[in-house]
Amino acid sequence: MGSTLLHICLETAGAPDPLGDHEVGDRWICECGLNYVFHEGFNRGGGLTNDWFQAPPLPKPRRTGRALLFGPRKG
Repeated sequence: MGSTLLHICLETAGAPDPLGDHEVGDRWICECGLNYVFHEGFNRGGGLTNDWFQAPPLPKPRRTGRALLFGPRKG
């Protein structure tokens, strides 16, 4: 999929309404796993608009302490 094409999931029944009242920074994950965020950006015509754009997923925090194989170093 090229960067100039919109994903078809934005046109399905479960997708958020593009004309709805959304806050900047709202996130939505479609059924196929792609992440979208509502923010200000440029459309195909070069105009500045608020719309749903693809975004990388949020990173998950790593496990700490007890997940270590040998435990923390002592001394």
